[in-house]
Amino acid sequence: MSTITALHIYPIKSLGPVDVAEVQVYTEGLQHDRRWMLVDEKGGFLTQRTDSRLALFQVAISNVSLKVQYKSESIEFPLDEHLAETTGVQVWSSKLKANEVNPKYSKWFSDILDQPCTLVRMTEASKRPKRLFVAPFKTELSLADGYPFLFLGSASMSELNNRCSEAIPADRFRANIILDTSIAHEEDEYGQFSLGSATFKIIKPCARCHVVNIDQQSGEKKTEPNKTLATYRKRRNKIYFGANAILVEAGVIKIGDRVNKGLEV
Repeated sequence: MSTITALHIYPIKSLGPVDVAEVQVYTEGLQHDRRWMLVDEKGGFLTQRTDSRLALFQVAISNVSLKVQYKSESIEFPLDEHLAETTGVQVWSSKLKANEVNPKYSKWFSDILDQPCTLVRMTEASKRPKRLFVAPFKTELSLADGYPFLFLGSASMSELNNRCSEAIPADRFRANIILDTSIAHEEDEYGQFSLGSATFKIIKPCARCHVVNIDQQSGEKKTEPNKTLATYRKRRNKIYFGANAILVEAGVIKIGDRVNKGLEV
């Protein structure tokens, strides 16, 4: 029976992860996952796709604050800090409202990245509905690329590393929930299932971009694992690895929770 072996949240989109042992699950995603992001002067999101240095920002979170460190520099701010005025931001085709956290933190990021950018936060004003092509045909979404949750099985990683000429760590795929699995890519076929007190539904395998080729420790851009994945996980010009999911019933999940499959869909 598959169990959770690791849980990762990414408070600020495209920056470093935070490992947690237990987490509340909401429709939009794991608590605090991708609720902040950096945007450019037009409100478009910044990503490792265009600046791999974002991987080098280390993030830590407590019950009251978020800390971000880049090399020897760091900032820390309350989780609920933000300006009153909303601003329009965009993630792919999704347009929504968000609030700048504080101009001094925006300047901190701008100075490091050598470009004007703003640190924004999702608030009560932020609504991001997403249409689905299968039941329930809609969900709510955080600032994640396309789906609230990303699952990845250990057997899928083993299969990749058996084929790849270099060892690829799981952090390349920036998944939320890592499962101990026995069959490669079995997570793609889970359908509706429970973990802890929460219930999820797999929607589809996750289409990958070149971010998986970025070393999350150094920011270096490489050719793997996409080069190898293209030999066996490419369908209609897209590479798939890991599984996108939505929430059916809110709850709490923790490391060690077992997957309970075969639920009514």
